[in-house]
Amino acid sequence: MYAEMQSKNADILSIAVDLQGPEKSRPYHEEAGAEFTTVVDEENALARIFGYRAIPNGILIDENGNIQFQQYGGFDIKKDETRALVSAFFSSGQVDGESPVAVGGPASDHFERGLNLYQSGDTDGALAVWREGIALDPENWNMRKQLWAIENPDKYYSGKVDYKWQREQVEQGQ
Repeated sequence: MYAEMQSKNADILSIAVDLQGPEKSRPYHEEAGAEFTTVVDEENALARIFGYRAIPNGILIDENGNIQFQQYGGFDIKKDETRALVSAFFSSGQVDGESPVAVGGPASDHFERGLNLYQSGDTDGALAVWREGIALDPENWNMRKQLWAIENPDKYYSGKVDYKWQREQVEQGQ
């Protein structure tokens, strides 16, 4: 699909969200054999701009820089309907229908406060703030992922991400 996009003068920019830096996400990019560029948003800047609370996200931008489609959370190119949507966009520059957008949330400031604490070296303080934020906004998967990745790096950074473990954490109210 990427070769098809490039033949139409289109490109992909992948943005990983990981406060612990590019060395944590690079192995996943390499293992996937991805030919497109991936950068790492260590500051959560895009979540502040776009207001999303979960990943993966998809944003389709036309040649004039206008957002034609945005889906925050659950964007999966492996799904037939997503592939069809992306292919249609690269063929016509248009997207039919509405963009499913879920933004904001009652605890968006908690992520930032936790990020500041984490970057200043106060990991325990950051984790406490993120736990408060998750209690206020259980759908904020960005906070959950950062908290879980710091406390349980083996579930994130030693091969495949352990989604079964994540589901168990949610079921246990973590």
